[in-house]
Amino acid sequence: MVRSAALLLLALAPALACDQPPVDPRPNLLLILVDNLRADHLGLYGYGRDTSPQIDRLGASGVVFENASATSSWTKPSVASLFTSRDPSEHNAVSFARHLDPELPTLAESLRDAGYRTIGVTANFVHVNERWGFDRGFESWNSFSVEVDDEAEVMWRYEHQPGAFVSLRAPNAAEVNKEVLERLDASDASPVFLYVHYMEPHSPYTPSPQHLKEMVGTEQPEAGAFATNDLLVQIARGEVAVDDAQRQWLIDLYDAEIRAVDAGIGELLAELRRREMLANTVIAVVSDHGEEFGEHGGWFHALTLHHESLAVPVVFHDARSSGGGQRLREAVDLVDVPTTLLALAGVAKPAGMRGRALLTDRPLAPRDLVAELHEDPKIEEHIRPRRHRFALTRWPWKAIVDRDRTRRVYRADRDAAEAAPMADAGGSPDALSGAIDALAARLVEPETRDAEPLDSDAVDGLRALGYVE
Repeated sequence: MVRSAALLLLALAPALACDQPPVDPRPNLLLILVDNLRADHLGLYGYGRDTSPQIDRLGASGVVFENASATSSWTKPSVASLFTSRDPSEHNAVSFARHLDPELPTLAESLRDAGYRTIGVTANFVHVNERWGFDRGFESWNSFSVEVDDEAEVMWRYEHQPGAFVSLRAPNAAEVNKEVLERLDASDASPVFLYVHYMEPHSPYTPSPQHLKEMVGTEQPEAGAFATNDLLVQIARGEVAVDDAQRQWLIDLYDAEIRAVDAGIGELLAELRRREMLANTVIAVVSDHGEEFGEHGGWFHALTLHHESLAVPVVFHDARSSGGGQRLREAVDLVDVPTTLLALAGVAKPAGMRGRALLTDRPLAPRDLVAELHEDPKIEEHIRPRRHRFALTRWPWKAIVDRDRTRRVYRADRDAAEAAPMADAGGSPDALSGAIDALAARLVEPETRDAEPLDSDAVDGLRALGYVE
């Protein structure tokens, strides 16, 4: 009887196996965006401080793009480019009151339609949220803020951050991780696309004493361990002067915030490893824009298109492969990231996406890189008018063009900090001048009638991040 039962099970085994869904061999995709992070403040981009041991470790065994840029110097247009592989003028999300074009396919939609589970968690509740169309394609999505209901914290913020919206803040890395892990279901056999958007080191700079000590090496008085949005905006307006010591203190705070988010990334990866999800995962680490510390007389962000505002990390790490890391010098931007992830997933990119598959399209075809700043009355009235209109990079040349069509041209390979513009673009190829003229003719300000009026909730969010009073 036992022998007969055993023979029956053996006979049925092929049929039973056919009833089981096949294991999907495609990798999980983890796209990590660290808001407001300039590349040159990370160890793997040559920074002297140990701000980013976790990100550095990913880069050491992954692929680091040394000349990567954002498509704008503030969040909404850059993340919209990251999601659609389009330049800002094409995707429409170029001001506080404008939506992502609903007709453009997104990275999440393409992966969802190809059988991926799609999960998005973002701490930038102001710009990257469902109201502006950024949740499209995500089966599970949360763009969330944190109510400040602790009386001590409310009083601290009221006393130390004059002008701040004291009852609302962006979640920290630990809170983002908690939300991410609650939405993951490791029992599902489908591959997952996970978008995680952290807010440190965006202002206000309020690092923990531990992370600040790791940067400066000594305990610091509590009264000086923060920089408010109000202070940074006053500096950007030119109302508050900053000497060398004060500038360094602001950089100390910013670097400590980087150290904090880097630790949060390490904690997320450790938990994914514990859940046995990491071994089949491709990780991409990027940022939406940088931050200015007076390099060209500017502070904060969203105001210029200089290197310090646009140079961002682009790092890929494939846990399935072994071996040393690669450092590549081709000029790339955020438009190339979604098409790279689609290629790694074996998903064809939708028509119209501009990006290249950075890891598989070798040798990489050159492409002009575009960054844009559009008019936005709220930010320009609150901080200061934006002089820059667009930047065009045709490696090794970069041109920054003002609203009055004044242009400055730099050799990016010799002058990455953009310290010495070339007089009249002397020595630059004629083709660059033609490309600048063609781009200037193509880029137009969107029709204001398409903008959505900002309600009190949207204004409160902008106030919480320092963009309006």
